[in-house]
Order: sequence, then structure tokens, then C-alpha cells
Amino acid sequence: MEGKFDPQYVDFFHQHLATNEKILATHRVPLNVTRSGGNVIPGQSPPREMARIFDISFGRKYSTGPDIGARVFVPKGDAPEGGFPLFIWFHGGGWTLGGLDTENSYCTHAAETGHCVVMTVDYRLAPEDPFPACVDDSFDAVAWAFAQGPQELGINNSKIAIGGSSAGGNLTAIVTHKFAASELAAQYPPVVFQVLVVPVTDNTATAATQPSWGENEFTTQLPAEKMLWYRALYLPNPDDCGHPESSPLFYPDESFAKVPPCFIAAAERDVLRSEAEAYGEKLKKNGVDTTVMIYRGMPHTAMVMDDVLDEGKRLVAETTRALYKAFYGVQ
Repeated sequence: MEGKFDPQYVDFFHQHLATNEKILATHRVPLNVTRSGGNVIPGQSPPREMARIFDISFGRKYSTGPDIGARVFVPKGDAPEGGFPLFIWFHGGGWTLGGLDTENSYCTHAAETGHCVVMTVDYRLAPEDPFPACVDDSFDAVAWAFAQGPQELGINNSKIAIGGSSAGGNLTAIVTHKFAASELAAQYPPVVFQVLVVPVTDNTATAATQPSWGENEFTTQLPAEKMLWYRALYLPNPDDCGHPESSPLFYPDESFAKVPPCFIAAAERDVLRSEAEAYGEKLKKNGVDTTVMIYRGMPHTAMVMDDVLDEGKRLVAETTRALYKAFYGVQ
């Protein structure tokens, strides 16, 4: 694979990643060891300075379980009339790793560039809480934001967008479909935008059905073997793999037609690239304004390596500028 990657990534890989088994071979390390280390990928840019960062928790209405935790990022500057927009973020980690500390850098960039409040959600993780626990948490978090966000966070619930990376991109896609089909769609304004960064959209994918699974089987950071490990922990019942609430690519066309405009950021050397492209094509087919950007020579983790990779920096800049445009109508 080496000659297929951006030279910046190749250099960084050899200097900082090649001997780091906890990052490269997560699926071969005990889960508790990986979790204890934080599973933070080297190469993230420093967080931007915020006016305020605080943690909250709230109850749920549409599912059972413990209160849901979240971290809130409030940008500097004055809120627009009606309150800041809100960007709800779901972190990556294969539905088994990650938490409120995983993607703080990106959340601050989104808050600053998007001039919005960002709320990142601490959803439950597999294998302790497999599918559909995190789907339930994510939907309830969105429901809470629409109902209580104006009072609790001072946000404008007519300007709510949703986004996530990897497993979080999967949850984002699913929640937008669920929202559009739910009673919430009649009670509240629509979700205005969605950002899917290297999303999982097809949990039935193999090299026979998705080209990038064959092309990038032995890629770094998320090879096919590791993706299958995540899948097995999250979806212990194989019958659930093709359900739209685990594989949003399989929602029917009539559901796609109801979801919000979308920015999809995919990495060329990611095993998940072609399912992200397929999801974008299905959105476009159903009349949804969609941008699909492929970041050349990049691994799955490009977004969280924006301090060392120019293409990673571009991914962060382009997704957050798209968010600002969705909220304010200008570049």
C-alpha cells in the first residue's frame, strides 16, 4: 500500500505509527488496554480556544437506559439573533471506542468556523451495549436538542445540523432518516444539514460488493480485518448487519428523499470509501443536495491528523466551511 498513500502520511507513519500496535492493530489488543490509552490518533491539531466548554447529561424520551452525557462547545463572539445554531456531533471508534475526549479538536474547529454551538454525544459502546443501543442514544440526543436546546443551551432549533466520523457518520446518517420519519418532523423544524466523515454505510460490505474493500484490504489504521472486528462486536447478530439502522445505505428511496443536504468526506485509501460514494450517489439520485469529496492518498484517520497532513487540514476546513454555509447561507 505504501506507494498509494500521500508522501506526508508515509513519512509520518514511519516516524510515529509503524511500531504503535495499540493504534495499528487495535483489533489484536485487549479492548480494555486500548480504552485505557484513550485511543487518540497522533497528529490532531490543537483545539481552538472557546468561550466555554462544559459537560451535561439529560434523560431520554424514546428509549430506555441511563442518562446520556454530552460535551458542549460555545464559540467566541456574539450569538446571532435567535441564538447560535447547533451542530450535534457523534465521534468515531467503531461503536466500541471513543468518548467525549476523542474528537475535541474537530469540535472546536466546527464551533469556530461554523460559528455555532457544538454538542458531542457520549453514546453507549459495544460490546457491553451492542446494536441498537447507540442508535437509541443518538436519536434521543437529537430529540432532546430540539426540545430542550433553546432553553438549556440557548441555541436556535431552526438551525440544527448533525455530523459524525466513521461510526459517528453511520449514526448521523441513520438519525437523519429516523428524524424525518418520526413525530419530531411534524413538531420541529427540519435538520438543516448533515456532515458524514469517512462514514460506515454498509455493514454487509465485502470485497465482492464494495470496490474499496478489495482495493484497500490491507490499508493502515482501518484494514478490512479491523473493520470486521468492530462489526462483530457491534452487531453480534449477523441478521442485523443489513438492517437500515445499522446500514443506512439500505434505507428505501422514499426515506432518502426526506433527509437534509449533505457533505460527505471520504478518504481514498480507506476500506470504507466506496460505500461512502454509494451513499452519496443514492442521496443525489433522490434529489438531495450532496457534495462528495475524496481526499487523495489519505487513510481513514485523515480528519484527526489535520496537524500533520495537508489533506487532513483541507478536510477539516471544507467540512466546517460547509457547515457555516448551511447555517448562514454564505461561504
